[in-house]
Amino acid sequence: MQITLVQIAGRTRKQDVYDPLVRDYLKHCVEVARCATESFPNEAAFFEWIGRQKGRTVPAVLLLDGRGRQMSSEAFADWLGRHRNEGTQHVVFAIGPADGWSDEARARARLRGGLLSLGTMTLAHQMARLVVAEQIYRACTILTGHPYHKGH
Repeated sequence: MQITLVQIAGRTRKQDVYDPLVRDYLKHCVEVARCATESFPNEAAFFEWIGRQKGRTVPAVLLLDGRGRQMSSEAFADWLGRHRNEGTQHVVFAIGPADGWSDEARARARLRGGLLSLGTMTLAHQMARLVVAEQIYRACTILTGHPYHKGH
């Protein structure tokens, strides 16, 4: 399975001080999935990229959105494990533009995976990206029985 963590960065991508940490978390997921990051200038470019993804299965897409469902780390791991076990080839987690996802983008995501909320607080996009990377890593450790996740 391939996992891609996407961000809509706008025209100018600011230096992301969290990038080394994001990459470090994702490189340790190798027992469960290959992980990569992508950046797009806008949601149209992102959905165009999604449309070009070829494979046996349609990519599962979760947009990070305050209106999405919240999951515990265990539920998130279950969701990811279920996709892995069902043969989903590509899972995409996408952090949207500064002004949020459009209604059209949210509707498209609901057909392919859904919306995920990290909570009701607003986070800087770079920080949200780090939190998602850590949760992907945590989910992988839960799925492999690694002691990183102790359930608290």
